[in-house]
Amino acid sequence: MSNLSNIIAVSFKSIMKNKRRNILTIIGIVIGIAAVMLIMFLGNGFKQTSKDQIESSGAGKDTASIAYFPNTEKVTENPFKSDDISVAEEVDGVKSAKVKESDDSGYSSKMTNAEKNKDINVFKTKSLSTVDEGKGFSEEDNDLKNKVVIVDHSIAKKAFHNKAVGKIIYINNQGFEIVGVADKSSSDPMGLGGSDNAVQMPSKTFKKYMSDLSQESPSLTVKLTSGANKKEVANKVADKLEKRGSGADEGQYMYQDFDSMSKQFDQIFNMITYFVAAVAGISLFIAGIGVMNVMYISVAERTEEIAIRRAFGAKSRDIELQFLIESIVLCLLGGLIGLIIGILLALLVTAVTPDQVKAVITIGPIILAIGVSTLIGIIFGWVPARAAAKKELIDIIK
Repeated sequence: MSNLSNIIAVSFKSIMKNKRRNILTIIGIVIGIAAVMLIMFLGNGFKQTSKDQIESSGAGKDTASIAYFPNTEKVTENPFKSDDISVAEEVDGVKSAKVKESDDSGYSSKMTNAEKNKDINVFKTKSLSTVDEGKGFSEEDNDLKNKVVIVDHSIAKKAFHNKAVGKIIYINNQGFEIVGVADKSSSDPMGLGGSDNAVQMPSKTFKKYMSDLSQESPSLTVKLTSGANKKEVANKVADKLEKRGSGADEGQYMYQDFDSMSKQFDQIFNMITYFVAAVAGISLFIAGIGVMNVMYISVAERTEEIAIRRAFGAKSRDIELQFLIESIVLCLLGGLIGLIIGILLALLVTAVTPDQVKAVITIGPIILAIGVSTLIGIIFGWVPARAAAKKELIDIIK
């Protein structure tokens, strides 16, 4: 053990004697490991984002999603009414069911004013006072379920000739007073983006007068009891709704198997990630050749040192182990530096583009980086180490 520690100490001293050359040698390792780590962390991020989106659509462990596919292009009436929820909850294995709604999407409807009949998107919110024209509506309007709305500039211009405030807009033959004009993008505090022909309405008003409206992709989220077979129970719910659902005559109810979709996405992302990482890893092979070259130079320069050590009784395996350890240390040091840089780059990408690209740092790629660095040191250091070990004292003296 003491002999091994002595060999390691000598190896580190030898590395420190040629710091500049060794630093230049490991740059290739640093770049290669950093690139591979960044690609793998970003790949993990894409997979996690995809998984989160799919789970929010009803692919959780104990939840299933029942979708509705209309025969016509657009769904105007909600195909999942209270009676449909009751039908779903009758199925064995179903704990509860509720209509899935997205705050990002509007509810498809029609403006039925005599002078203008057009498709619109209705959004619901508690209050909205930041408008371009008018006063908007408050939480009090919401609590009182007042029939007030805010329309966007497109509706104000085409239907009311830019004089919309105070006028009445009819939505599904229900009249609502226009109390403001504002585009969805400029009035949306969450920054969800705009929508053409948008009408914004107090949430409770919407629930009272527009509860039959549906979003463009309506679905029912079914929560399952513990131990229930998701696919089996979900298909039973879909079959029952096909027979008794309120929208059965105008479309089709179907279980969406997001679990299979999630696995397929994972496979695709893994293939892309590993392929790109392998391309980036070519630089590691080139860097390994550089390490081998430097170790050969080191062996040639240290012939005298090898002779002295052999004269004092050092064995061939001791010489071989010393140079092999030097190679491993060089590559491992480069790998650790590359790993740190890769992590920092991943954090930087996440900080700069938090909504578009997120990197997820996991232990797997970190272990891989350390393992690959060590492996490169062993593979590309073994041949020069063997060359050093074969030098006999008599041959050196000659």
